[in-house]
This record gives sequence, C-alpha cells and structure tokens, in this order.
Amino acid sequence: MIVLYILLGILAVLLGIALVRTALIKAPAPVSYTPEVSKEACDIAASKLGAMIRVPTVSKSEDEDLSQFYQFHDELVRLFPKLHEKLEKTVLNGTLLYRWAGADPTKKPILLMGHQDVVPATDEGWTVPAYSGEVVDGCLYGRGALDCKSTMYVELQAVEELLSEGFTPPCDIYLEYSINEETGGDGAAAAMRYLRDKGIELALVMDEGGAVIERAVDGMDRPYAVIGITEKGYMDLKITAHGKGGHSSTPPRNTPAARLFAFANEIERKRPFQKKLLPEVVEMFSRMAPAFNFPMRLVLGNIWLFKPLLMALMPMVSPFGEAVMATTCCFTMMEGSAAANVIPKEPYLVANLRTSVHQGCAESLAVMQKYADKHGLTIEVLMQRDASPISNIHSAEYAYVESCIRSHFPDIGIAPYVIMGGTDCRHFHALTENALRFAPVRMNNQQNASCHAVDENVTVTALAEGVEFFKKFLKGYQP
Repeated sequence: MIVLYILLGILAVLLGIALVRTALIKAPAPVSYTPEVSKEACDIAASKLGAMIRVPTVSKSEDEDLSQFYQFHDELVRLFPKLHEKLEKTVLNGTLLYRWAGADPTKKPILLMGHQDVVPATDEGWTVPAYSGEVVDGCLYGRGALDCKSTMYVELQAVEELLSEGFTPPCDIYLEYSINEETGGDGAAAAMRYLRDKGIELALVMDEGGAVIERAVDGMDRPYAVIGITEKGYMDLKITAHGKGGHSSTPPRNTPAARLFAFANEIERKRPFQKKLLPEVVEMFSRMAPAFNFPMRLVLGNIWLFKPLLMALMPMVSPFGEAVMATTCCFTMMEGSAAANVIPKEPYLVANLRTSVHQGCAESLAVMQKYADKHGLTIEVLMQRDASPISNIHSAEYAYVESCIRSHFPDIGIAPYVIMGGTDCRHFHALTENALRFAPVRMNNQQNASCHAVDENVTVTALAEGVEFFKKFLKGYQP
C-alpha cells in the first residue's frame, strides 16, 4: 500500500509539473492580418503565372518529346527578360539551371528550386479549363497553380525585381527546375551531379514541400508555416500468390486470391511497422502545441511525460499521426484472372510503402516478407529509395529561414515538418546539410487539397506576398 501511495504521489507531482508547463506555453490569440501587397503586384502575378500555366508541361522523361518544355522556356524568357539577360543558364535535357553571380564567389551558394512539370489534367469538373490560368474571385486556377509553378513564379519574379533594383547578392544564387519531379525522374539528380562535378557545396537549398497552411493539422487555431526537413522513403512491392487456378464452380480452400486478401488484411489490421518519435517530430509537436486547446497543449507540450499515450493514440486519431511515426503501407493495385469464373493462378497486389527514417526500405521489406512467408506469397521490389537525411534544425541557415518567415508572416506559427511525399530536394542532401522544403505561399485547406486534383488554385495576393518574401530573404542573407 505504501508503494502505491508513493507512486500516486510521484504521478501527482509529474502531472503538476506538466500543468504548470502547459500554463506557461505562450498561446497568443490568433492575429487578424491582411498582407500589404499592391494591386500592381497582384496583376503581374496573375498575368505571369497565368501565362506559365497555359503551357501544359506534363511530366516527361529525358528521352521523350520535350517540345512543350522548350516552348515553356521561351515563355519564361518573355516573362522574365532581365533574369535571362543577366543570369547564366544551363539546360540539362530540359531541366533548367540558372546561376546569378554574387559579390563573393568564394562563399557557399544558395539554391532556390522547384519544378516545371505538372501532373495531367482534363477539364472535367473544373470551374474553368484546367490549363486556362484564369482568375476567379481573386484565385488563379490551373494545373500547376500550386504544384509547382507558383513556387517557380515567386522565385523568378523576386530575382527579376531585384535585378531591376540593381541588387547584387552576397554569394552566388542558383535556381533549378526539373521536368520530371512528379514521376521521380532524373532531372534534379542531373543538376545535382552537374554542381557536384564542379566542386560546389551549397549553404542552403529551398524547395517546395512546406508552405503557409491555414490548418496544417486538424484542431489548430491559426495558420502555420511548416518547413520540410526530411521526406519519407518510397517503395513499391508486387506481392504474388501462386497456385493451380481452375474453374470457379469447384473452388478449393485457401485459393491464391484468398491468401493475398488474408495477407493484406493482416497488414492493415496489425500495422506491424515500428513506431518512433524522432527528436525532430517531438520538436514539431512542441512547436505546434500553442495552436491547440488546453488538453492538446498539455499532451503536445509535455511529450516527456505523455509520449506512450501520444504514440498509442495518434495513429487512431489521424492517418498523419501514424505516418510521422512509422512506415506506412497502402495496397493500391491488384490483378486476378481474366474472367469472372476462373480461379487466378498468380494473382498479385501492389503495395506502396512510405518508409520511415528509422525503419528504411530493407527493414520495412523484412517486415512485409515475414507476413508474406506466413501466407505462402512472394515479393518483388519494383522500386525503392530510402528516406532522405534529416536537415539540421539547429543550424544558422535554418534559424535565418525561420526569422524571415516570422517577420514576413506575423500571424502564423512555425514548425519543422516531415514530408510524406517526395520532392526533388532529396537529391541535394549530397551538397548541403540544409535542404529545406518551404514555399512562402499561403493556402487554405481547399487549396492544399487541390494539388493533383480538380480546381487547383492559388490566391493572387499570396503570390505577391511570396515574391516579397524572397526579395527580403535574398537581401538580408549574410553568408
């Protein structure tokens, strides 16, 4: 009984400490803020990004017809004449690489990047035609409006305006835009190799991936700038069941398809991958804590105490909660027999895994293989790449990015972030420890969900605000 009282006393003390810490977490009221951008800047943004969208640059591999991309390059020359007059341009099988010479070429350069390509779109369901670049109620619509021609626009326009002002950056600035980011192609990797072969190390890379999002996580009371510091790995697996097949009128037990379904059900039900809260994920939750109500602040602001509870509950509450802590597996494709009355001899499933930093492709495959062996299945790896390294959130460069965001967007919170999808930025970890994914473009939840979907759109004022961000960012940077 004494031991129980002691344990209850310790628990009471710990909970008291947590309550005091939570009360001290600064949770200022959300600020009502309207960006100060001119009508002229908004009109320029609408005109230029609209023109960029009207050239449909659907992803291509380097050996396909790239005429649309070269047409897009010509359009960029028209839209950004000073940039193309002053900057050195290299074209690598359609991928664009620009160099803006700085005052001190011995300093490590900065790389700003994005990608030219977009996913395909038809006009079905769209408010306006998918490649029209039209503005409706202050929002510019079109495939690529957010992913990723808006990022291209705010970077290119910032450089164009700084050149008009006679500004010279303190170090070299590179701009890079690939033609096949959406398909995981080699464009950005080729640009990285080009820089590496020249012996160039980068101080900082800024790519798409994070943004200023109205509600980055359900329950938040303010917008947040999320800065991607790593991205999960990627693996496609083909899981096949082997059997005799036959007529479906006299089916045996445990048919190949049934074994496949049993395997998939077990993976779905057990979620067998290792859950882990990386220090950077703990930092993300801690930074987001002020945006939540008191109970959530209590948990997220005191992970030292509530870690087991958080790890148990987050996967139940949100798919995002599971994805930041573990490898995920989603069954996306399947094939059986060619007829409804034939038992398939070799049906298969395709599983798409997004592998975690702490349990990479090899380790995640071993988990899948264990269950495949149990059900008599074989696994073929179709594609794989491990998670990217985690960028240093304690570096001077990261701190500078944060300070620029804080001063330019006074109404938001800021947190590091794990990118669930893939970006070209992952290739440049070979050249820097500061490979960050952040585009200074505001988006609401509908806009965030419109990427790769119907009615992709961006607010015109957000584009003008993004241009001003990069101008201040480049002016204030001290290598």
